Amino acid sequence: MTAAMLSSCFGGGGKNGSGATAGEGGGTSPESGITLTIAVERNEGFFDTLKQKFEASHPGVTVNFKEYIATKLDKGAAGAMKQAQRDTEKFVSTITTELASGHAPDLLVVNILPYKKYADKHLLADISKLMADDSSFDSSQYYTNIFDTMKYKGGVYAIPTSVQFTNLWLGDTSLLGDAHIDDNAWTWQDFAEIAKPRIPQGGTALGGTPKEFLLSTMLTPGLEQFVDPEKKKAAFDSPGFKNLLTQAKTLLDEGIVSESFEELVTRGKDKGMSLFEYVGFRYLDELIFDPLMMAGGKGAIFRAPSVTPNGGYSYRSNLTLAINEKSKHKQMAWEFVKFVLSEEIQGFEGKGGMRGMPVRKATFRHALELFKEPPDDLKGPDGKPIAVPPLTPERMDEIESYMTGIRTMQETDDKIFNLIETESASFLSSRKSVDEVAKSIQSKVETYLNE
Repeated sequence: MTAAMLSSCFGGGGKNGSGATAGEGGGTSPESGITLTIAVERNEGFFDTLKQKFEASHPGVTVNFKEYIATKLDKGAAGAMKQAQRDTEKFVSTITTELASGHAPDLLVVNILPYKKYADKHLLADISKLMADDSSFDSSQYYTNIFDTMKYKGGVYAIPTSVQFTNLWLGDTSLLGDAHIDDNAWTWQDFAEIAKPRIPQGGTALGGTPKEFLLSTMLTPGLEQFVDPEKKKAAFDSPGFKNLLTQAKTLLDEGIVSESFEELVTRGKDKGMSLFEYVGFRYLDELIFDPLMMAGGKGAIFRAPSVTPNGGYSYRSNLTLAINEKSKHKQMAWEFVKFVLSEEIQGFEGKGGMRGMPVRKATFRHALELFKEPPDDLKGPDGKPIAVPPLTPERMDEIESYMTGIRTMQETDDKIFNLIETESASFLSSRKSVDEVAKSIQSKVETYLNE
């Protein structure tokens, strides 16, 4: 279970009106020409927007979003966790079967799918080749470092179309005091030493991160240090991972990370008193204004501690697209991917717009320009007005550096995280030794990688 699952449980999106059902597949309709079918776990409003706009600009093409999970979400904490895992397993299993049988949709939203395993079996198109062969597509218009995070075995088999950061925190500088933090290089041990003596009474050192998902958080980024999907090898029996397990146990045993998933859901947006808060910056205004909203304007953005110092920023995408290698409409599927990357869609804001920050450079910079004039109606959690300083060129460059500093994408294969969390529970609860648990994780992950 990871932040991706949490977003699946409590993120945006609703039922769309595309009329797609769980039994439809790709194909050609005599009435309308080409029909593109796109696999999604759940429908959401933005898909309606994409359908309407793409069909309007491509007469004769019909877009259907095929929803695989249509059950209502259980908003209770424990129920949501279990349902998210069940739903994800069902989605992955169904898509895997359809791809193998040659009956999968033309495109897939692979936010939580093991796309690398599909690429291994030559089930996905290499989008880098489609890019290179298309003279109308100019990759220099995009943050190509983001596309680079998707390189696998010499190709690119999935394209992120938006960004939500996964290793940025808000820190309360009024509580941190004189703590020296080099957030390019600090480790989880550094975090523990800084946080323990500064935890506010009645508060927490790290809000927004349920203790049940602590190891997933510590491995985002960092999982790549212990898993090599290309070589089908893992290194969970290494001293480095055993040390990480021990650090996680210390953080829990000493109460440095103490908030449960149920407690997090219960308090919702009421952040309470936290030394640091995992925010998961999804929109540009959050990067600009959230530090001003924390502790009377004394918030600051920090890169989370990591097992990979100086490893840059990590992200996930709310819409990562892959193309079925066996699709009869591969070229039109590529046209759809280009459409989602276009200025029209990357800059579409408001209700029904894209969730996440645009990967198109000019669109991101234009959005920044819109914030140069500070709003005069921003209020803090207490309802009091907040003075917003002008967005200087230096501050704009600093904000864009988060995008250019991206180096890793959060692993989309939740099966690996689930194995780690399930097996590590017996060590974190003092029922098994670190050696026993590391050996078990190593065996199960390598078995899974080689399936």
